[in-house]
Amino acid sequence: MRFLISIFCTFWVSGSFFAKDINLCSLEAASYDYDIDYQNLVTFLGEEKIDIESSAFPDVYAFAYSWLHTPYRYGGDSKNGIDCSRFVMKLFNQVLGLNTVGTSAELSRMGQTVDKSQLKEGDLVFFTTRGKSISHVGIYLQNNKFVHSSTSKGVIVSSLDEPYWKRTYAKSTRFYEPHPF
Repeated sequence: MRFLISIFCTFWVSGSFFAKDINLCSLEAASYDYDIDYQNLVTFLGEEKIDIESSAFPDVYAFAYSWLHTPYRYGGDSKNGIDCSRFVMKLFNQVLGLNTVGTSAELSRMGQTVDKSQLKEGDLVFFTTRGKSISHVGIYLQNNKFVHSSTSKGVIVSSLDEPYWKRTYAKSTRFYEPHPF
């Protein structure tokens, strides 16, 4: 099905140079890959104030949406339960094509450190939720929002502006440079 949507989008967008059209087509195609309802995904993105038209990685949102409300399970790696670092590794592997392994603390020592004011989609955000060492990781989306596997709520989207995340924020890293085209 994704192949048919891609062909349709190629012909539909061929006369247009709008990233919006390409991103919406990519998002719709990804919704089939992850077996999610496209309209529900678009509604969710609107509620979260995510501008898919300016997204560098529309597939990230379809992947993240397909995992929403998956319960947290330490060491978990499936829809039955997943922890924060495994969620990051799965997204990086399946969507961004990056091979990452490690705990949140180990991941925090990889990649290029990025100032919080310079965050881009796909950057990792790290937190010290237990003491002074890094113990939690999420993936930055847009508008100070990030997706992560929370110990209390499972996979959710949160805001870096929430008092808890402001207080526990430790650092951010980047594992890639967005494609310039």
